[in-house]
Amino acid sequence: MRTENINRKFKLHDERRIAAQLPEQLLGLDVVGFGKIEEFPGELLNSFGEFANGSVAPRTRIYRNAQPNLIDAWLLELLRGARIGDRFYLRTGLEYFPWADCRVLDHRWLESLRRVMGTNQGYIAHDKNSAVMTIGTQYEVLGFAAGSGLPSGAEATPVEDTPTRRIVHAPAESSAAVLSDDLRARRLATLASDVAALAEDAAAAQPVEAAVPESTAPAPEAAPAQEATPEPAESIAHADEAPTQLLTRIVVPTETE
Repeated sequence: MRTENINRKFKLHDERRIAAQLPEQLLGLDVVGFGKIEEFPGELLNSFGEFANGSVAPRTRIYRNAQPNLIDAWLLELLRGARIGDRFYLRTGLEYFPWADCRVLDHRWLESLRRVMGTNQGYIAHDKNSAVMTIGTQYEVLGFAAGSGLPSGAEATPVEDTPTRRIVHAPAESSAAVLSDDLRARRLATLASDVAALAEDAAAAQPVEAAVPESTAPAPEAAPAQEATPEPAESIAHADEAPTQLLTRIVVPTETE
């Protein structure tokens, strides 16, 4: 019994020292004082045990490796939904100084809380009607809320849908749909223009093909002119090699015997 009393005195001394350092560590927060366990409703205090043992489903969650500004916005929205404002009680984890009466001074309080308390944080509204707790897991941070007059977990809108799904999932799906529709329309327009261009080319090529025989019709008349002025065999063979004579070449049969 005497040993137990001595140990408790040592613990009280250590926790008094830790509590005295909190105002210096929690930048952006004014630690007004400390509250005792008996000053808070038992229902709110019991809710923290339910949050920790998993008997209550989390109201919201966010990825643990999300950017700090997203986690801060997520936490502020959770506190706002539980009607916890700039004055609240912060859970310290100390036995003799369990709740610190805090007042927000500036924006540094969110970063200092992450640094000093970590991801496991507990809050009670200054009017002692609601409570909030965050618990860090391996991949996520879970957010819980309880109190009189608060919507149930099923009725509450998941807070993490706003900062995470809108940034990570929704843009990828919606943009893919828009891009696919736009790409399909462009391909159809290109196909239609190609078909029209092919039709125009075919219509333009048809008169040209019909005109070709007319332009080349006088070509056979060149043969009598060559017969009228016979040339040596070597010159005729040389003339046959010309491109213009390929269409009207005259093959003179020769006797093989």
